[in-house]
Amino acid sequence: MREADRPSSLTIEDVARLADVSVSSARNYFSRPQALSAPTHARIKAAVQQTGYLPRGSLAGLSRRQLGRIGFEVPRGEDPAGNPVFNQQLLSLLWSARAAGFRLQPFVTDKEPGSRAPHYQQLWEQREVGGFIVTDLAYDDERVAYLQDTQVPFVLFGRLHEETGYCWVDTDNVAGSVMAVEHLVEQGHQRIAYLGWPASDAVADRRLEGYRLGLATAGNLPACIQVQTYGQPALEQAHDLLRRSPRPTAVIASCDEFAYDTIRAAAAVGLAVGSGPGRIAVVGCDDSAMAARTVPTLTSLRQPIQRLADRAIDLLTAKISNPRFEAHVLERPQLIVRESSSAA
Repeated sequence: MREADRPSSLTIEDVARLADVSVSSARNYFSRPQALSAPTHARIKAAVQQTGYLPRGSLAGLSRRQLGRIGFEVPRGEDPAGNPVFNQQLLSLLWSARAAGFRLQPFVTDKEPGSRAPHYQQLWEQREVGGFIVTDLAYDDERVAYLQDTQVPFVLFGRLHEETGYCWVDTDNVAGSVMAVEHLVEQGHQRIAYLGWPASDAVADRRLEGYRLGLATAGNLPACIQVQTYGQPALEQAHDLLRRSPRPTAVIASCDEFAYDTIRAAAAVGLAVGSGPGRIAVVGCDDSAMAARTVPTLTSLRQPIQRLADRAIDLLTAKISNPRFEAHVLERPQLIVRESSSAA
């Protein structure tokens, strides 16, 4: 039904009549969808989409309770205490949401493989949240497809391959890797390796892209890339990297965990870590809490997570107010230089 054809006084009774269900079933679609059978739910959903009906309430049919809550999925298999990036992300979003008058509502989905979109659909159709901050992205993310198709307000904490058509905030991972290469070149390194996780991940691909760009900018230095294969520990990959001939004199790791594994691998073959003759320099990414406490301390790229969290809440607020709103925020990381790559 076109916007101009929609009756101004559309009611839940109209939806029930079109779906050929009772009025109570139509109301359950929004308040208790789990009480409906799959065929009944599908008929009501089709009627809602055809009519454009929204329950009575505040802005765009959202209740005050719903408007004040932002859904945020805890990534599958993640321990907030064990993942430094997610830990910072969650805490930053909690503070940013509170400062803006919202309440962040973390939730989990099933651990086993399968679509996560139904969990978002349930939260939205039960009127539990007014929008979502989405992270842990895949290029063909079914959650994004659902949110776009149903016009649910959302902001991505990261980007897909296609960067338009939605709101996002992200770290400039390309620029970060370029900065790491420039730093190592300034220390005199010409054989700079990269240890990363598999491709087809937006963060992994952009960090590797930045590494290649940095080498090209430095005079087309030779690439030395070791990519983790699924199921193989990063420590084994680090050992393989250090067995190459000629051996690299510096390693850029796609995360701090891989950087620590590189330091362990170097110690196992008698290599000192740092910058200078006979040493191997190591640069990580994420600047986790342990980076300043290891021996040697770890040079790492610090992500601007708090700034991104603040902007994500700003963008979601604007998106809720204006469904056509679209904006993108790209923030550069900061290279924190420590002993693992310094000349001292």
